[in-house]
Amino acid sequence: MAKKVKARRRSTKLPRLRIFISHSDRDKSAVDKISQRLRGAGYATWDNRFQLKMGDNFQRKILEELEESNVLLIIVSKNSFRSALAQQEFATIVLQQEITNGSRRIIPIKIDEVSVPNYLAHLQYLDFSQDFDAGLERLVADLRTTKMALIGRSQTTAAPSGDSIDTQIRALHEALQRGRLTLVCGAGISVKAGIPSWGELLVRLLDRMMEKLSKNLSMEIGKNTAIEFQRVYGRSSSLILGKYLKNNLGDDFTSETRDALYAADTGNSDLIDSIVKLTRPQRDAKALDSIITFNFDCLVEEALEKHAIANRPIYSEAIRHDGNEIPIYHVHGYLPRYGEIPKTELVFSEDAYHSQFIEAFSWSNLIQLTKLTQNTCLFLGISLTDPNMRRLLDVAWRKNPDKVMSHFIIKKSPEHPKDSSLERVSKLLEEQDANALGLNILWVDSFDDIPGLLSRIS
Repeated sequence: MAKKVKARRRSTKLPRLRIFISHSDRDKSAVDKISQRLRGAGYATWDNRFQLKMGDNFQRKILEELEESNVLLIIVSKNSFRSALAQQEFATIVLQQEITNGSRRIIPIKIDEVSVPNYLAHLQYLDFSQDFDAGLERLVADLRTTKMALIGRSQTTAAPSGDSIDTQIRALHEALQRGRLTLVCGAGISVKAGIPSWGELLVRLLDRMMEKLSKNLSMEIGKNTAIEFQRVYGRSSSLILGKYLKNNLGDDFTSETRDALYAADTGNSDLIDSIVKLTRPQRDAKALDSIITFNFDCLVEEALEKHAIANRPIYSEAIRHDGNEIPIYHVHGYLPRYGEIPKTELVFSEDAYHSQFIEAFSWSNLIQLTKLTQNTCLFLGISLTDPNMRRLLDVAWRKNPDKVMSHFIIKKSPEHPKDSSLERVSKLLEEQDANALGLNILWVDSFDDIPGLLSRIS
């Protein structure tokens, strides 16, 4: 009977928590303090790099410890943002949790003034940055609660407590008030107002090229040849198609491009109207610092003029703007709707793109780097696939001594069932990529939500 009672007592004993601590090597002193306090409270901890023995397989050992741990602490700091290894490890932990629907408890811990990455924002995090010792005691108390709860319960459905969209909007609003906010606009801005997408623009220009070839070479070319040509050759590279167009349209290339750009009815949109609202000086605050656009069109300029807001399109290093004008930097070239076409290089073809990529000190690259290093930038209608833009973002991030993610990009949520594991994994991967370039992501369910978001900022 005594043995049976003893066995019953053993079965009601709570399992021992095993805690894995993921961190940057440069945070060793803080991790030592956390680990010592947790061990003193009776928990087993593994501080990864500090407990490896000669001959241990680093990655295999970490995976083994992850498998055996039921609590994962992620130490978020300026040092961790400087460490590509730490960032990779953080994302791997969360990704593994999402894919396997794991039952481990993940607790991000912020030990200094740094933003919590978006891919950790759905988890409850602890802030040690103001009072380390008090934060440590909150962690110990929190772990007691975890031990009393069902350890097998996943925490992926916990209420978001990371840097929320309200926090992000507040940061953007403060940058606007200081006159330190720059908008970086891509094709998504103009398409909403009637400007053709890149693919549509190529088809229109291919149509003109085929017409010209038909006349010059006495060739019989069918009506749908341009669409078929774009379908077949567009798969390789639109920049190569641009080179074909530039070579064969010759001196008419820029005028043909302008005609194709404004061929359909264009006008304002809710999105452009919200950009105009951002440019207006607010009470007791400064105006928008600048706009960088990768678009050739003048729709933003036209909207600003309609509202009597002084602006200056800048498409070469020779153009200057007055202090009362909003500068709009057309870093890929500029084609106004009316008047003489300015002498500007359109980054449309492979050779023009390569020139911009190779010339590190071109005016367009220097403008972008200046704004990325001095201002807060908000990216709109941009997919982050341009290698030159990614390079400039990477350079700016490397030059950032505090490793604070001060830039933002608005992106549409992936087309997966909402709150599903697939959606969370997709977001995690995109956020990991954006964070590595110094960008926070503001997710929207629809592109139609962007004007409302901009209104909240202004």
